[in-house]
Amino acid sequence: MQLGQSRANAYQFIDLCILLGCDYVDPIPKIGPNTALKLIREHGSLEAVVAAIEKDPKKKYNIPVDWPYKEARELFFNPDVRPADHEACNFTWDAPDLEGLIKFLVGEKGFSEDRVRNAAQKLQKNVKTGQQARLEGFFKPVPKTGEQKASLKRKHEEKLAEQKKAKKGTEKAKKESKTKPKMGA
Repeated sequence: MQLGQSRANAYQFIDLCILLGCDYVDPIPKIGPNTALKLIREHGSLEAVVAAIEKDPKKKYNIPVDWPYKEARELFFNPDVRPADHEACNFTWDAPDLEGLIKFLVGEKGFSEDRVRNAAQKLQKNVKTGQQARLEGFFKPVPKTGEQKASLKRKHEEKLAEQKKAKKGTEKAKKESKTKPKMGA
C-alpha cells in the first residue's frame, strides 16, 4: 500500500513542478506555488487540473498553446540518459555559430548586437586556447553605490559591537564565577 502511495505522491510532485513551469514547459500564467499546490490537491492530477481550467467559465487561467505537459512528465520519469562513452556524448569545443548566436540573442531575445559580438570574440579567442574561460570573464563587476557601502559598513560595525558585548559578558561571568565561594569547602 505504501509503495502505491509513494508513486502517487511522486506523480503529484512532478505534476506540481510542471504546473509551476520547468525546463521542459512554460508555467501557466497567474499560477504560483500556493495555487498550484491547491489545484493538485483538489484535482489529484495535472490532467484533471487542465480539464478544470479548460471548463472554467470565468477563464481565470490560460494554458499556453500546445503546452506539452504530458511529454514533460515523460521526460521526468524516463530521461534520456546515456553512458559517458556513448557516441552521442562525444562533445567537442568548437567555434560558435556566430550568425546563429546573433540571430537568436539579438533577433529573438533583444540583446545588443555589439555586446553579443564582443562576447563572441572572447569566446572564439578561448576556443583557440583550448581552455574554457571563467564565467566572470564575460561580465564586468558593478560597483556598489555609496548607500550600499554605508549599509555594509553599518552592518559590520553592528556585528563588531555585538561580538564585543558578548565577549564582555563572558568575561564578567568568568569573574563572577571565580569570586563566588564554593559550596562544601
